[in-house]
Amino acid sequence: MSRTLTEPARELPVIAQPDVLVVGGGPAGVAAACAAARAGARTLLIESHGCLGGTLTIVTLGGLCGIYAVIDDERLGRVIGGLCLELEDRLAAVDAIAPPRRHGKIVGVPYDSVRLKGVLDEMVRAHGVEVMLHTSAAAVQTDGRRVTAVITESKAGRAAIVPRVVIDCSGDGDVAARAGAGFALGDGHETQYGSTMFRLGGVDTARAGELSRPEIRECLERAVADGYPLPRTATGVHVNPIEGVVHLNVTKLGRADGSPFNLTDPGDLTEAEQVGREQVRMYETVFRQYVPGFARARVIDIGARVGVRETRLIRGEQTLSQAQVRACEKPADRIACSSWPLENHGRGRGTVWEFLPDGQWYGIPWGCLVVEGFDNLLVAGRNLSAEHAAQASVRVAGPCLAMGEAAGIGAVASLALEGGTRAVDVDALQANLQREGAILAPAWAEA
Repeated sequence: MSRTLTEPARELPVIAQPDVLVVGGGPAGVAAACAAARAGARTLLIESHGCLGGTLTIVTLGGLCGIYAVIDDERLGRVIGGLCLELEDRLAAVDAIAPPRRHGKIVGVPYDSVRLKGVLDEMVRAHGVEVMLHTSAAAVQTDGRRVTAVITESKAGRAAIVPRVVIDCSGDGDVAARAGAGFALGDGHETQYGSTMFRLGGVDTARAGELSRPEIRECLERAVADGYPLPRTATGVHVNPIEGVVHLNVTKLGRADGSPFNLTDPGDLTEAEQVGREQVRMYETVFRQYVPGFARARVIDIGARVGVRETRLIRGEQTLSQAQVRACEKPADRIACSSWPLENHGRGRGTVWEFLPDGQWYGIPWGCLVVEGFDNLLVAGRNLSAEHAAQASVRVAGPCLAMGEAAGIGAVASLALEGGTRAVDVDALQANLQREGAILAPAWAEA
């Protein structure tokens, strides 16, 4: 039955008037807020959950991806600096990070997702960011090319925030979409599949750490042959800094017909959460029976929400294309760089990895963060302006941190400009980024 209800008009309290409002406290949002506050702006960060970190803490991941490039068979090179370095230092200070771990051409930095929550609290506090947790962006008001207010929902009810500039780091592009910005939803409305992330304890991590991805896949394929309906057999097994604990990124969440869920739809999102937990139980059984080192393994943690790889891709002044990524283009107006492969979680039990040539990288243009049609709205993180295949490369933690830092600095610079975010001097932005240790051309690539 289709029906509507008219909500009575009401006056809302204006609870904040920051220079910069950042919506979403994942890697991009934390970096954006810290960078904006560091530049002297009154900065407010709102997050719908009870902690910062997004995918890194709420979903949980086993490793920070996209920070390093593979130079050759023996060497790695850093492609992400700036606030990412500060984050790593803070994790190291509480024994919550391990050295980079390489699986062929895939490189991750293991970290402790529980300790990261407190580390992020300390980090935003140190930069002078005001934070409001358990606060969601429910609606947006606009006037022409400007966002004039973001309407929030919290335990205190409905309220308004009136910012001078907004950075949408929600992952799903919630603010931009509700403001009327254009967007794409995957490739012809088919997005990459989500995953429910989980951790296993009681693992022989010495034995498990010796296994290559092809060896693990062979074990899981044997389970499929024996009748287990595993949706995915290409997996990442991340040895955690905690003894005996590994993180598994192995589930694949799809409808009964095999298509991916639309994770901006509440019905699909609910079903995905339930399907994910069912899959976790099955994978626990399979790993115990088929994978060396896991005989005594037990699930000790499941992400608080589904891990989302792709939903809305907001239309920006520029769009990062798969051709640019494959060609390793290095545009003059880049504000971050990446060397992560095109990592496509599509149909079937495998994951398609399209690696860049060893030692290569590409640049992310500033225009991919500037929302088309708006003067005071930026995006950063996996909801940037990118084609479906390009987003599969740029959506991981390292590039998201770098994009967030650039968005924060750019947002503050736009405050004094008549044209707002569209008028930001990219040369000056790049100089500011480099002064803060951000990498726009890896040192090893210039040597």
